[in-house]
Amino acid sequence: MKPILFIHGYSSEGHGNTVEEIYGTLPDDLRRAFGNKKVLDLNLSRWISLSDGVNLDDVSLAMDRALRSRHKALLRDGFHVVIHSTGALVVRNWIRNHCLDPSTCPIDNIVHLAGAHFGSGLAHIGSGQFARWARLLALHTRSGIQVLDELMFGSWKSLDLALHFIKPGGDMFDDYGVQEFCIIGSQTPKALRHIPVRYIKEDSSDNTVRTSAGNLNFNYISITPKHDVDSLSVPRLKKLNEERLEEKTLSGRYYAIDISGLSRERRRIPYTIAYETAHFGEDIGIVIGSKNRKSIVPLVTTALSTPVDDTAYAKVADRFSANTEKTFKRAARLSSRLLEWNVQQQYEGHAQLIFRIRDQHGNGVRDFDIMFRSRGSKGTKLEKLIEDRRTNKNHAGTNTFYLRTQSFHRGNWKDLIGDLCPVDVEITGTETQSDEIAYVPLLMRFSGTQARSVINTFQTTIIDIELARLPTGSVFRIK
Repeated sequence: MKPILFIHGYSSEGHGNTVEEIYGTLPDDLRRAFGNKKVLDLNLSRWISLSDGVNLDDVSLAMDRALRSRHKALLRDGFHVVIHSTGALVVRNWIRNHCLDPSTCPIDNIVHLAGAHFGSGLAHIGSGQFARWARLLALHTRSGIQVLDELMFGSWKSLDLALHFIKPGGDMFDDYGVQEFCIIGSQTPKALRHIPVRYIKEDSSDNTVRTSAGNLNFNYISITPKHDVDSLSVPRLKKLNEERLEEKTLSGRYYAIDISGLSRERRRIPYTIAYETAHFGEDIGIVIGSKNRKSIVPLVTTALSTPVDDTAYAKVADRFSANTEKTFKRAARLSSRLLEWNVQQQYEGHAQLIFRIRDQHGNGVRDFDIMFRSRGSKGTKLEKLIEDRRTNKNHAGTNTFYLRTQSFHRGNWKDLIGDLCPVDVEITGTETQSDEIAYVPLLMRFSGTQARSVINTFQTTIIDIELARLPTGSVFRIK
């Protein structure tokens, strides 16, 4: 058994926290599972996330320096990684930035415990001025504002990091030789259930990270303008936008849609939802919880002991899927009192849609509108499933939608997206500072079957859009 490096998440090293408070009994659990002689070394990392001037690139560089200066044996002989929450971004960013020759990456297996791959709603709350003052006064720490920025929904850092590992030459398994495993819960500790903050008690979330945000099996859609859009005049574009406001259907001929990045086209990454598990907490926390050790530890040990092998990896993916099914069978039998928490509703599956809208120069579009229009009267309308919409104010052009895709009815889990209506997605951009600039509006038309293929329960879908931005002839003239 190779050494295991533990990398914690945001805020874990806060004021006075001990290693035991951060990692609980998990290190000892692994020693008992593998034997002291098998577990050569358990390296418990400490990294600063609460300094406002530190970002993920800084942490990843510091990690690289620490490995090269004091732990060269890890780089030489290889190691495994167990991470929690933000640690997922740290270690994946280290691989991208510092394993420049993918074939030499020293990591075998990475176990993500509630990895915050696609953001956390609490990052939006924690970055507020009031939250920052409260943390400073009560805990005598900063808020780690730059780390929180990279944890927000639609953060370009997190999106680009995820996309790096599905590009040719950057595949985590085929090129880096690394196997990843995702384990997450979907419960909120009882003490937090009545706090009036959505992201603390959001359904299909572990009170910090959504189940869909912790899943590395994500869909990717790329949309780019066709070559003939340059011939459109700004007056013509303004007319198109006026027609959009008048509820008229846009033309869809100006853009090309590439859906080759769907998760079904890639190798499955083992992913599972653990029974009665939250992001933190002494009773059901995924790292230190006392009541869920029999659920969590076997999953972690299975992942760590999996040889880097395609067949073995696929078998664990099947085993993790079976564990999720077992979780939901057990959850279906849970009972709730009339005035208490709706247990099954907390388990009901959701999906996440992240739109990133940039112009052809790579700049985020600041002022835009996204409209969903379901067609037909039969089936489920996609817009009726939307429960949350969050604009990332720090990264122009990004908007994240949260959709309920399951419901619990009469003892069974009902799929809400199995009969999705055909849907149009219309996107218009506006340059509010000048009448000499206009964007080519976008229309995406999905049949019900196509919509179902790009929206999956417990998964995130990234829709990367290049919205053509055109100037009038008055912007530059040659006489």
